Amino acid sequence: MRKERGCPGTNRHDQALRAPQRAGEACPHKADPVALAKLLEEWMQGDETEQRQTFEILRRSLDEQRPAGYKLFS
Repeated sequence: MRKERGCPGTNRHDQALRAPQRAGEACPHKADPVALAKLLEEWMQGDETEQRQTFEILRRSLDEQRPAGYKLFS
């Protein structure tokens, strides 16, 4: 399996396996903390009804194959 080259420090687990980055190769731009905070705020202001419905689907999916004494949410 071939490892992709990335920006230094993006994934320290396989850092030794990656070839060093060549001069002139562009890394994706650094994330803007203000933009990330704004995006997080938008996600947190999501539709509450949709979030409840999504949680119910997730809850049922996680519990449907578990034995009665081992349910996560029941």
